[in-house]
Amino acid sequence: MDIQFQTCSLIIIVLILVIQTTHKRLMLRSERIFQRALILTTIMLVLDISTSLCITHIDDIPGWLSKSVCTAFEITLIWCSGIVLVYLMADIIDKKRYILLNKFVLLTILIESLTTMALPMDFNPAGFAEGPAIQAGYGWFVFNFIVTLVFLVKNHNKISRRRRFGIVLWIGIWLILTMTEMLYPQWPLISLAITLGILLLFGLLEKPESKLEKQYGCFNYFALISFLEEMVENQTPISIITVSLKTEGVLSGKNLYEAGRQVLDVLERHGDVWIFRGINQDFISVSKKREAIEEVSADLEREAKQFPKKARYARIIRSYENTTFSSANEILQFLNYLKKRDNEQTRIFDATAELIQSFHNKEMIKIELRNALIENRLEAFFQPIYSVHEKRITSCEALARIRKKDGELLMPSEFIPIAEENGSILELGYKIFKQTCDFLSHNENLVNYVEVNLSVVQCEDEGLAEKLIEIMEEYNIPPKKINLEITETASIVTKQKLLKNMQILLDYGVTFSLDDFGKGESNLMYVVEMPISIVKLDFDMSKSYFKNQKAKYVVNAVENMSHGLNLKLVAEGIESEDELNAMIRQNIDYIQGYYVSKPLPRQEFIDFVQNYNKS
Repeated sequence: MDIQFQTCSLIIIVLILVIQTTHKRLMLRSERIFQRALILTTIMLVLDISTSLCITHIDDIPGWLSKSVCTAFEITLIWCSGIVLVYLMADIIDKKRYILLNKFVLLTILIESLTTMALPMDFNPAGFAEGPAIQAGYGWFVFNFIVTLVFLVKNHNKISRRRRFGIVLWIGIWLILTMTEMLYPQWPLISLAITLGILLLFGLLEKPESKLEKQYGCFNYFALISFLEEMVENQTPISIITVSLKTEGVLSGKNLYEAGRQVLDVLERHGDVWIFRGINQDFISVSKKREAIEEVSADLEREAKQFPKKARYARIIRSYENTTFSSANEILQFLNYLKKRDNEQTRIFDATAELIQSFHNKEMIKIELRNALIENRLEAFFQPIYSVHEKRITSCEALARIRKKDGELLMPSEFIPIAEENGSILELGYKIFKQTCDFLSHNENLVNYVEVNLSVVQCEDEGLAEKLIEIMEEYNIPPKKINLEITETASIVTKQKLLKNMQILLDYGVTFSLDDFGKGESNLMYVVEMPISIVKLDFDMSKSYFKNQKAKYVVNAVENMSHGLNLKLVAEGIESEDELNAMIRQNIDYIQGYYVSKPLPRQEFIDFVQNYNKS
């Protein structure tokens, strides 16, 4: 019987094994299963060749030996078909389910093998094995692939298109060539089918080079994600150190590569660590041993003195406690969070328990914010503003609150920065504006106008004016009832877009306030350039007025300037009668603060204003 197909297949598999074992590998679950598939395929090919030789020399070899070798070959075929399902499960189900299903699959394959062993077989004079055992082997082979296809179809959304294509093509090749051999037993095609499938998976999914970074030779970012996901799933304690090279105005081109190479040389000296290339010029070392990361960081500290001057601009972040994260993405977000919190007072910035807790709190608020927007738990509160001249409440400021499911309120200082960071501030801002317009449509004569904050992101939106006008017209709100608050930081970024929106809204009849005056940059230029009608003294400036003589001079100057420009002045943060009287003596026009009232829910605000103005 001809063994050219089997011999060529064996050479291919051995070459793949050599490539696999001589390259850097992470040995993740799918890699480990693929390596077992390679070993199993090698055994199967050796048995296939042995079976062919036994049949060719059947008169010279004991019958029991020929049948034993042939049976062993059939069993390895069954196991080869079953390992496709095991490989497929590795990447799409969690560890607990994988262990349970893997045991079930292996038990099923064992039963299939024992059934096949118990059946008789014969050798055809044409040079191939036949009989119930052979037919059963083919049957189990096809059955295992059908089960794998069903599993693939049910879980196709969890599998990447590339992996899905590779596995479907693998199964397709196996089935076509297996069915062909069933019809033409003298053609030994199964071994070729299995080898082609392995070669296909290797080329598409398991090439070691696909996980390596070409420029530096370490593992790449995608390998890092896969590695961290498995560590998180297995709840493996890991320690991490990141080295970030500052590139803006410091390192570029050849100098950047040389600096990165020197950092990498230090990292590669240490065993028990995996080295990955992060985004930009970041190198991330991960180890299951805390001591290994401590040695790496100590070595980096020593070597930093010998690095070329520009390479010393590397920042090192170290994190030991990484078992509280639920995904690779969360770990990477935490490392990025640490970068932003790095005070650069020392070369190494350590993640503390407080920083980890702060990060998790931030993530919880992100979830709460997202759910609140979906479930309409964002609520507009209104803080009364007292008119010194009219001696009553004439306006208010709309402020966002999130009401949690337990009734507790989430304050803006907790969720507004996060909303600005992730982009949900646009949706949040327009929801609050809609609630404000709805409030005014039912309480038109309660206050003269309502102040509504504009976020930085809203000010960057070229369609801001059109959207706000559309909402006002939807609720039939007179534009004079709306006063929009802008901040100094908001107008620094995109002044031209903001001015364009402001002009459209001014022409429509809306007025503007400059919020948080005394905090930020270019205060006086804002007053000069922005078409505002109200200036709001920042909370801290108002408080400083009562503690610092210099602050009194500043507030006095602001008051003279504002009134000289026909602008009204609001003092925020007024909390006592003495503070109120001092602001009245200072000729402040409006008072806002807890002395008048804290921000109130809609109905409470309505009742409060009606009672306050009556008295």
